[in-house]
Amino acid sequence: MNFFLLFSSFSYVLYTILTIDAGSSRGWTLQESLYRMPYDNWRNYEDALELAPVETKTAINVVIYLLGDWLSQTIFRKGDPLTFDASRTLKNGLIGACFGPAVHLYYEWSDAILPVEEGFNRLFKILMDQTLYLGVKCSVYIAAVGLLNGEAPGEVSAAVGSRIRPVMLTAWKFWPLVHCCTYSVIPARHRVLWVNCVDLFWNAILAGLSRGGEGGAKEEEGEDKAEGVTDGGLP
Repeated sequence: MNFFLLFSSFSYVLYTILTIDAGSSRGWTLQESLYRMPYDNWRNYEDALELAPVETKTAINVVIYLLGDWLSQTIFRKGDPLTFDASRTLKNGLIGACFGPAVHLYYEWSDAILPVEEGFNRLFKILMDQTLYLGVKCSVYIAAVGLLNGEAPGEVSAAVGSRIRPVMLTAWKFWPLVHCCTYSVIPARHRVLWVNCVDLFWNAILAGLSRGGEGGAKEEEGEDKAEGVTDGGLP
């Protein structure tokens, strides 16, 4: 089943990327096709972002949540790519779908109240990201994971209370520097994509830390799961 899920998912993605110019590439050489492929895929993404920003960002969020969870269970822990909990990965994707619109709205609201072009707003946006937004989103994510796993409300509340502090402390060592770039050189419409991509590296860091010891692994497991909280991890 795991092999089927991976094979079908990666085959679909590869097919979509390689056939982007299927309607206009007749007569093109292989070199011309390879040259145009990156540009035309990016143009297709830009067009989708223009026509349906929420749906497009949500789809990206789901992909990153699914990919990030699979990588954190396998490749980042130097394990077998086929040995992973598919139900956990699919649950993570479901949470990613729910967070997608919320993340889009947050960035829109953040830009409205704190335009990056004015004064010290970049600093204020990073502070807001790493306090209010980070705390709420991580808490909701950890609670969602617990509820989807069938835990009782009391257990979910205890999990949030025990995991939120180490998650935030670890995030503060990484994300503020990332967001210096997020709010300076990344266009507003691409911030969700940027943060999602960086989140894959964040997953790798957490997975590496979790191999440092059993206690660390338990602590980082909570961080690893809360990782889906960025727009793919932590914001």
